Amino acid sequence: MLQTNIKLLVGLVSSYRHDRELVDFNLAKFEAAKLHEAIEKKQLDHDDVVWILTTKNFFQLRATFVCYKQSYEVAIDQAINSSGNGDLGSILRGVIWCIVSPEKHFAEVIKASTVGYWTKDEDSLTRAIVTWAEIDMTKIKGDYFKMNNTNLDDVVRHDALGVYKSFLMALIGAKI
Repeated sequence: MLQTNIKLLVGLVSSYRHDRELVDFNLAKFEAAKLHEAIEKKQLDHDDVVWILTTKNFFQLRATFVCYKQSYEVAIDQAINSSGNGDLGSILRGVIWCIVSPEKHFAEVIKASTVGYWTKDEDSLTRAIVTWAEIDMTKIKGDYFKMNNTNLDDVVRHDALGVYKSFLMALIGAKI
């Protein structure tokens, strides 16, 4: 299982993916069926799963995930969750969330890094905010509010201190 985790993670970061919006819907249906078969058999470490996730562009993968939901009436991340495959299942769900909606993933990272009385994981909080500050912090702030029923501005204002607080507030576009 560890070898599959490593193979998957290395494949995710090292493969070349076309960034063009090319989608083959027949391929998406076929690959959705392959993924479903692996999930049903609780074989998340199957070579087909690794191949699909590490070689297809994000537009193709999103189409595959939509086909999966249409064909099997459950989102692929929920199907993986119900297959109960430990660390590999968690990794695959994280990968899928990042592909489908990176904003939701980073809203979760921010939430997890700020749970408690003060910031528990400044590195994760800083990385998430700095990474998305110029890309689309407004989407993350919106998703954060939907998920937690509180404003990210208020969380950072309450959670961080001093210059670090001013830095994060400036990056998320909040008033200090």
